[in-house]
Amino acid sequence: MIIEKKIWPDKFELDRSLTVDFRLADFSLQPGDIVIFKEWDPKTKKYTGREYKKIVKQAVKSPRTARYWTPEQMQEHGMWLIEWKE
Repeated sequence: MIIEKKIWPDKFELDRSLTVDFRLADFSLQPGDIVIFKEWDPKTKKYTGREYKKIVKQAVKSPRTARYWTPEQMQEHGMWLIEWKE
């Protein structure tokens, strides 16, 4: 499955090199899925045209809390801990 996700400019380069990621689990995910990260500029509310993709090696739902989502979102969806293939 191919999944598209927004990524903010300040995270684009840093997150690109990470081997693991935490994401709100408001979408289905399994090993082998391809996630395409599209850079989103929150100031202009438009995509910049930059993007990259990663392949899911492993994905586990976690109850861990995070600063990016509300407690209600975490309660409803949980959070993915994603390991990317190299």
